[in-house]
Parts: sequence; structure tokens; C-alpha cells
Amino acid sequence: MNSNPAIVNMGQKRYLSIACSNGGSGTYGSSVGSSQLRFDISNVGKLQTQELRLQGTLQIRNVSGADQNGVATGTLNTVLLNDVNINSYLGAQAFIDNIEIASRVNSQRSLEKINHYGQLVSSLMSALHSKGGYDHTLSHEQGLMGHGFSNHAENITTSGVLGYDFVGQRENNKKPLLGANGLQFDMRLMCGMFMGQSEIDLETLGGMTITINCADNNQVLFGAQASAFQYEIVNPRIIVPIIEKTPQEQMQSMQSPVTQLNFLTYTSLYNTISSTDQQVVSRVNLRGVVSVVNHYVPVNFVNNFAIDGFGQYNPAIRKLTFLKDGKRTPLEYQVSVDRDPSLTPATQPSTTPELLVNYLDAFRNFRDIKKSCLNPTISGFASQTLGVGAFGTGCSYDDVGHNGIDASASTLGMEIQSDIDNPTNRGNPTPFAVYTFYLTRLAVQVTPDGKLNVQS
Repeated sequence: MNSNPAIVNMGQKRYLSIACSNGGSGTYGSSVGSSQLRFDISNVGKLQTQELRLQGTLQIRNVSGADQNGVATGTLNTVLLNDVNINSYLGAQAFIDNIEIASRVNSQRSLEKINHYGQLVSSLMSALHSKGGYDHTLSHEQGLMGHGFSNHAENITTSGVLGYDFVGQRENNKKPLLGANGLQFDMRLMCGMFMGQSEIDLETLGGMTITINCADNNQVLFGAQASAFQYEIVNPRIIVPIIEKTPQEQMQSMQSPVTQLNFLTYTSLYNTISSTDQQVVSRVNLRGVVSVVNHYVPVNFVNNFAIDGFGQYNPAIRKLTFLKDGKRTPLEYQVSVDRDPSLTPATQPSTTPELLVNYLDAFRNFRDIKKSCLNPTISGFASQTLGVGAFGTGCSYDDVGHNGIDASASTLGMEIQSDIDNPTNRGNPTPFAVYTFYLTRLAVQVTPDGKLNVQS
């Protein structure tokens, strides 16, 4: 007789490979097949969220109908024969425009939805992963190569000049796109339900539907020849690890039918800045707001084949103040960016550490972050010329309890003093899009009659 109760009560684990339920030819994208991927997960067992993966193949094809990928390249630092690229902080994730998780049984009740997914993940991945992480694990999972450098030697161009070797980096980052077989990916979905929970009771939740909407070609691809290409997602599937419920767990569910699921998620807002001193303020109607992250892109870079619309650009911020109901909150001071008056914006070597520390603190307590692509060099103005840097702003509203603040009847925002410089032509003001993401606590409660209540 086995005396170990952990083994006795352990349910059987199995892995399900689930194809898209909305059918089609097996090929998806913004201009081929269906532009939506929908996966249905039954209401049986418990979902182990940490192991859920989205798999498939990303192919970049010439719109002329070529049978194989038409992306070609020369040798390092020579002319790019086909200049078509994807954001190297995103890799295959670049095709996701938004993602929504809903209950299957409860009239497709939405549980979590993340808009502007690419802008969020571009910031999140670069903030919490090192260049070494991109070169190893992430490059295998989703062809995600990363930008930037980790030492002085890597900051030397082939001509021996100190500066960012963008041409060489772009060519290296393009290598996963080469070949007739495309880029095979096996990646996590950056959703709160799949990042913060260890298990989800699918029976209580009523099963799950995951819906992914595809981004446009001109947002995913960029480069001189990018308009002649399109991306395709081939044979996508969700790998779902399921643990069967034990008799003891079944009995417990019957005796205690009320279940609550707590997790963190991002709520996104879109604004623009068009003046050198401007407030960006919104009534968010949210409780449990833990932090805020801001991602900046020139307005004319969005949905533009010519340049990376997922890049992380610095609008040449000079001063930044976070606000709640018009008052300085949570920082009681204005963050100022010191500059060398003898240098032009394009040659400024660094971004103030204070700005970057508060930005990283928005993702995780700064003292707990052990690796990141961000540093004063790669996050400075000089490295931002073509969106090759790693940059953003943000702050934490609750560093102590991490329960967040109540903003259900408040306005949140910031005052930005900047030069709103065009990254490709510093000194020329240009409007910037500001993608704001509020990290918020959500609670999903399942009542005894099977109804779902979703509350922040």
C-alpha cells in the first residue's frame, strides 16, 4: 500500500493538441485565409497554465505567390537583397494584434482581453530578458533575436567606430525568416490568466475559448521591400496540458461550488502627444491598479511598411510627471532627464537612470529584476534612430502591498515635456502615439448557479 498521499491523489496528466475551431485551409493571416485564430478548450480537468503553448509556422511569402519564402540576404554588413524584417523583440508574436479569453459555456463571457498586444509584449520582453536570453532560449522558441548589446565590444561597428551596428543586427535578426520551411515557433501567450496562475479548473469555468486576431501586414513586416511580402501562419495549434481531477477534488468542487480566480492583466489605452508640453489623462474606471507602462511610437510609423511600428522610440523626453486626479502620484516629484547642452539630441549618449528604474519598477520590483535589455546606452537617444533601442516609461502605484490603488472614480495620466523628435530626423517635431498599459488585478467569481462575475 502506497502511503504517500501526494501520489495517491495525483490525477493523470495529458497534453492536448488543439487546432483552430474556425476551420479554414490551415493558413491564417491578415491577407490570406482567416484573419482570426480561435481555439476551443473543453470543460474537463484542470489546465496547467505555465505549460500552455501556441505552436505553428510563420512564413514570409512574396505576394506574387512564390511557393517558398522569398527573403534573401547577402553576407554580413553588405547589401540586403530582400530588405523585409520583423521586430526582433517580438519574433513570431508580431502577428498577434489582440487576444481574448472567454468562457465557452457561459455565453462566451469575456474573462480577459489584451489590445495592442505587440506594443505591450515588445516592451515587456525587452525589459525582463537579457540579450543572452534572446540569443539562446527565446530565439529557439519564437525566432526572437533581440537588439542591443551587453558590452563595449558589441557597441563597435565594423568600421571601428563607437556606435550601434544596426545593419549587422538587422541582418542577423532576419536569419529566422530564411528558408522554405519558415520559422517554427513554440511560445507562451503573455496573458494574465496564463502567467500568474498555476492551474485553472476548466469544469468550473465552463471551458475556455482563446481568440487571436491577426495584425496587418504593414504592421508586422517592415523594410525597403516589405510591401512585396505577406506573412502566413501555417497549421497553428494550442498545446494544452490537462490534469484530470481526482475523486477528492470532484467531491470538494461539489461541496464548495463558489470559486474565485485572481490574476493580473493589462488594460490598454491609446493617446497621442503633439506638443512639447502635454498632459495625457484618462478616466480608467479600474480598481486594483498596480502599475502603468507607456510605449511610444511616432504616429506615422504605425502600419507603415517602411519602418518598424513595434519599435520602442524615445520622443526626447525632458521631464515626466505621473498624475492622479491632477496631483503628483505615486511619485511626489518630477522626473527630469539631464542632457549635455553641447550635444544634439541625436548624439546624447544616455537616458537618465531614474527614468529607467521607475519604468522597470512597473513590471516588477526593481530590486528583484536580475536581467534586462535596458541600459543607459541602448535606451539612449543615439540608439533609437531606427527603433533599435529598448525604451519606455512607467511606474508602480503600489510597491508595498502590490494590491494596487482604487482608480474607479479617478483620472490617471502623466504630463510629458519633450521635444517629440522624429527618430529618423532628430530636431523635427512629430506627433507620437502613446500606448498606455495599466496592470490591474482581476477577480473572476463563479457562483453556485454557474454564472460568472468579472471584477477589477
